[in-house]
Amino acid sequence: MQDLEAELGGGVLSVAAECGGEVFLYHPDRVLPTASSIKIAIVEEVFQQELDLMQPITVTEADYVPGSGVLATLTPGLTLPLGDLVTLAISVSDNTASNLCLRAVGGPEAVNARLVEWGCTATKIHRPICFALQPGDPPHTATGTTEDFVKVLSQLGPETMKRMRQVSDTAMLPRFLEGYLCAHKPGAVTGVRNDVGRITKGERTLTLAIFTQGCSDVRWKVDNAGCLVVAKVAQRLTEHFLSS
Repeated sequence: MQDLEAELGGGVLSVAAECGGEVFLYHPDRVLPTASSIKIAIVEEVFQQELDLMQPITVTEADYVPGSGVLATLTPGLTLPLGDLVTLAISVSDNTASNLCLRAVGGPEAVNARLVEWGCTATKIHRPICFALQPGDPPHTATGTTEDFVKVLSQLGPETMKRMRQVSDTAMLPRFLEGYLCAHKPGAVTGVRNDVGRITKGERTLTLAIFTQGCSDVRWKVDNAGCLVVAKVAQRLTEHFLSS
């Protein structure tokens, strides 16, 4: 993995993977920004609490968060069931929908308590998604480790996994994996490209989390060096664990 880490141009790489009891780790305890990959923990908490997915939630202008998603481009006052917000949070990584889901489950404290219950003690949500930070605000919505995220992935129920299979962004985990079933949740902020998920072929499933930070390529392009490194790591591990 050192050769791929070098392609980040001074950035760092963290990888954790498991398949059939075999584990691969590369700096799995590095605490790095999770970017939008943390949304799988938020959404899973909705299902863990067995909240009513038909509960109507009105999206106000004050709820709008820029960045990924569609809700912030629509007319304020739209009312959607919680289940639709859950789908938007994962399938198109909608930041506004993610914050509303986070509010519905009781805020960062509720998700963080669940993470501790799962043994993910190095991963934490620090605040809702926000880009207009005030002095003293944590710089990242959440930070964590790839080792923790493999544990998170092992806890996900079928409803969260179903939505992860609907993700249309193929710049990272699925990029070089034609013929494999991929359920994943990418995340990206400046200098950070992450993807976490499960890759399946036949009866075998590879669970993996790949984080990068400090990549010198800050372009918002699919051929960003960070995206390519994540895709190459996924390809290498898939060939190792699932090609036979």
